[in-house]
Amino acid sequence: MLQRAIRNEKVVNSYLFLGNEGIGKKSVALQFAKALNCLGGEAEKGDACDHCPSCKKIDHALHPDVLLIEPEGQNIKVDQVRQMQRELAYKPYEGKRRVCILTAADRMAPHIPNTLLKTLEEPPLHTVIILLANNSRFILPTILSRCQPVRFNPLPIPLVSKWLMEGKGFNEAEAHLLASLSEGSPGKALEIQEEIRQIPREELLKDWVGLKSLSFERIGSWVGSLPSQRENLLLMLEVAKTLLRDLVMVKTLKKGPELIHSDLLQVMEPMATNWSLSSLLKRMEILHQTTLAIKANANTSLALEAMMLSWAEG
Repeated sequence: MLQRAIRNEKVVNSYLFLGNEGIGKKSVALQFAKALNCLGGEAEKGDACDHCPSCKKIDHALHPDVLLIEPEGQNIKVDQVRQMQRELAYKPYEGKRRVCILTAADRMAPHIPNTLLKTLEEPPLHTVIILLANNSRFILPTILSRCQPVRFNPLPIPLVSKWLMEGKGFNEAEAHLLASLSEGSPGKALEIQEEIRQIPREELLKDWVGLKSLSFERIGSWVGSLPSQRENLLLMLEVAKTLLRDLVMVKTLKKGPELIHSDLLQVMEPMATNWSLSSLLKRMEILHQTTLAIKANANTSLALEAMMLSWAEG
């Protein structure tokens, strides 16, 4: 779509890139900026050559006509937007267009939206402003109405896995595991790699997820051993969910099920025979509801204890 806009000279002044964290919004915005200013032969096709001086300068954050504004601390500050407005008042120094990429547009300090709105209403000539946001609910309707939305949907697991193997050098098993837990976001896959390596998956399977009987002592022990930080706890629960998913696959597919945790197949095969399919699915549903409750800021200890008591009953 963006390439077609360049080829047909239909590039608008304001875009809003919407999608989950780490899904590639900033990468595409920078590539778009390169394509708009490319001096090579690919420019006619609406793409960047990646080799000309302009492309190389953007790659190294040295191009005077491409501004990248990122949060100072948690939010974009008023002074940053005002500085952006002063910069955009000038014509391009050496490129074809001035491109401003404003990340975390859904995390702006108070009063910024009104300041930004003036620029979006009367954008300077030869200027393209790209707002990046995870969630449009936190952006004023007046800003939304002045930007062309570009939605970034979660990527298929095989595509993320392939990118991790070919672009980042992961082996097949680790790439598939990270891709499965990434929610379709390559950035998240890279972000969680160290945390995933520290999760004792086999122990989690043998002593908790796949264990049929859970005593009160074991429940208390497990709740006490789980991560205290909410993000790390949610990641471990997601891993637990994929372990249960694999047990279901082993239970139902007799020939070569495609597992997320393929390295644990020999552990899962005898374990799956002890379970009925309905019990595994019930355990998965209870885990899913508990995850949703914790994401909604429920008391983690109480939610986990209730989950494990329900597991013990089933």
